[in-house]
Amino acid sequence: MSSNSRRVQSEINRILFVKNLSYTVTSEELYDLFGKFGAIRQIRLGNAQGTKGTAFVVYDDLQDAKMACDKLSGFNFQSRYLVVLYHQPEKMLQTPAHNGFVPASTESSARDITSTPRRQI
Repeated sequence: MSSNSRRVQSEINRILFVKNLSYTVTSEELYDLFGKFGAIRQIRLGNAQGTKGTAFVVYDDLQDAKMACDKLSGFNFQSRYLVVLYHQPEKMLQTPAHNGFVPASTESSARDITSTPRRQI
């Protein structure tokens, strides 16, 4: 395999940002859906007023994240069409209050984030 075919576009990473989720979705339901594409390290489900209906899904492997993004973007889940994007931290920092999410490098005990630890699939 040539080095060019191994290269992955720079915006592709292991962290997916998911929008248009039902406000009642659980992290367990997200693990069931996104776990079909590979091992998940963490799911951070937004639960504050400005973050409801969104989540971060962190995969162990880059290729699993890419496959999930490709297959689940536009997927009808709980009567809603998912918007699945690659997390772009530089864009998040430009938005007011980081859209209600706390960057991964800060304390995980933030009140507006429900963080679910890694689970074996």
